[in-house]
Amino acid sequence: MKSQDIVVLFKLISLDLLAKGERVQKREFTVMRDLDDASPLMLSGRSISLESLIQSRDIFERIQLSTAQEWEGWDDIEDVETAPNIESYSVRALSASLALSKSEVSNSMNRCREIGLIYTDLLSGKPNVRSEALLDFIKYAIRYVFPAKPGPIVRGIPTAFAAPIMAGKVMSGGDFIPVWPDAYGKNKGQAVTPLYKTVPGAVKKDELLYHFLALVDAIRIGGPREAKVADAMLREWIL
Repeated sequence: MKSQDIVVLFKLISLDLLAKGERVQKREFTVMRDLDDASPLMLSGRSISLESLIQSRDIFERIQLSTAQEWEGWDDIEDVETAPNIESYSVRALSASLALSKSEVSNSMNRCREIGLIYTDLLSGKPNVRSEALLDFIKYAIRYVFPAKPGPIVRGIPTAFAAPIMAGKVMSGGDFIPVWPDAYGKNKGQAVTPLYKTVPGAVKKDELLYHFLALVDAIRIGGPREAKVADAMLREWIL
């Protein structure tokens, strides 16, 4: 597996959600707060029992995630994703939207099919992602297979806990936010190498892709708290 494979897989997931109108929907998540700690800890998992919550003295608070109106994108960006059709899943369309060559997209899709992360719908021919398997890989392996560390101060696009999707979910003790280097970025922070070099351009066309890859970065470079929040948000959103 190569790092661009992760980008392609999340792009396919984004297309599926866009087809369902997900981009304009408000998303709510249940955040678990400890009574002795005012900062958010993690999103409630599906396997946590009511008894364990009562015993651990946790309480719930309803919050909303970023919506289309809160998207902190960039001015004068053209060709923003609209409702996708079957052509949107083609090698040509994916190549254009992700700024990858056609051979890179084709090879990426083939690698993902070989390891079982993509399967093809027999009726439509549309590639489908095995989302739960992908998220398990992100949770347990991404920081080791594709590690990243904050670097020098640059202008760029906020990622990880600094991205709009995680605003108010976790707190950072650092002086600088993590960013993907981008000459047109509106923020300055510590450079974080994106999963692939074309990510800063690709996310300007796709809000959901930006959210997903920023959450992946929170797992790549964050501590246990950031990783738990990001993993739970990805699972609630995608599964």
